[in-house]
Amino acid sequence: MGYIYLGVTIILEALAILFMKQSDGMVVKLWAILGGGFYLAAFFTLTLALKTLPMGNTNAIWAGGSTVLVYIIGYYWLGEKVSLLEMGFVGMIIIGIVGLQLVGRG
Repeated sequence: MGYIYLGVTIILEALAILFMKQSDGMVVKLWAILGGGFYLAAFFTLTLALKTLPMGNTNAIWAGGSTVLVYIIGYYWLGEKVSLLEMGFVGMIIIGIVGLQLVGRG
């Protein structure tokens, strides 16, 4: 169940960041408020995930997973430019997350 909460946390944080971006530097207050609300929800689900998952791995997966998801949203939804080198580094984040899971299970 902890991994389900962690997955929800990653999605909520990615949405919070998207909404903050849409707020245009707090000019559009509704988006900023939504972003803050999604951050609060993300912290709530993260707390639930930490009940059963180890803290270090949970934080690494949360940070890396939300980074990758935000990067993908920025590219596909917002049309942000992406270089091949950047994609390689994002790939390394994914490899790190998978590696943590493999090592943690051994």
